[in-house]
Amino acid sequence: MAPPQQEPAGPVEFDLASMIGHLLRTCQQVHVAIWAENFPGGLTSPQFAVLHALAHDGSLTQVALRSKIRLDRSTTADVIRRLVARRLVTQIKDPQDARRRVVRLTAAGRALYVESTVRATQVNEAMLAGLDPVQSEQLVTLLTSLLDHHKGLLDYRES
Repeated sequence: MAPPQQEPAGPVEFDLASMIGHLLRTCQQVHVAIWAENFPGGLTSPQFAVLHALAHDGSLTQVALRSKIRLDRSTTADVIRRLVARRLVTQIKDPQDARRRVVRLTAAGRALYVESTVRATQVNEAMLAGLDPVQSEQLVTLLTSLLDHHKGLLDYRES
């Protein structure tokens, strides 16, 4: 018979407030709340990212699109399905490789994207409120570096 395990004598020293995952998750919750205030009942941030990529790069394969906007496979498929249902994008088989899907922006999608850029800018400004311009630039630079370092974890591909 194994001896009973003893409970720790006191609290374990651990500072949750300094853990990057906790901070990023909490920042994401703040971003979602600010986004919802600016886009009531409308476009989500990942949907906006799809429209943005297609507006700037033209038609893209689903793999190139998800890599460009840094979404995982299942989220990308769901976002595209929802945008197709709203007739904001179309999706067809790639004529050069039937295993791939090509996503294209519709006229309605382009119009919504143009209209939404002002709101997306407002979300970004609200999210960075409280930081001076140098801090804002540093935060973006640091987060971009962090994401670039870990891009292999989500199988992003250079297009």
